[in-house]
Amino acid sequence: MMNSLPHGTAADTPNYDDHPVIADLKRTVAQLEARVAQLEQQPARWLPLKAAAHDAGVEYETARVWAKRGLIEARRDGKRWFANLVSLKARKQLLAR
Repeated sequence: MMNSLPHGTAADTPNYDDHPVIADLKRTVAQLEARVAQLEQQPARWLPLKAAAHDAGVEYETARVWAKRGLIEARRDGKRWFANLVSLKARKQLLAR
């Protein structure tokens, strides 16, 4: 049995990519993907810098320098540094690439 549909070319098919509704849907999808990525991030886990460095497998002095330079999420409480373990691990992974 033969297919009764006409064999058109790509030029015969309309391009709906420029349609305002399609553009709006693409923006919505991009926003939703960004939100999903944000929700999939692990929550911050604040530890003393020495403990965070140990858990992340980073030398304490390296973590301290990163904290002082603002390369990881860290805060100072009096004389003690606290670091977000998730941020420290992410920085280490970024440099491992």
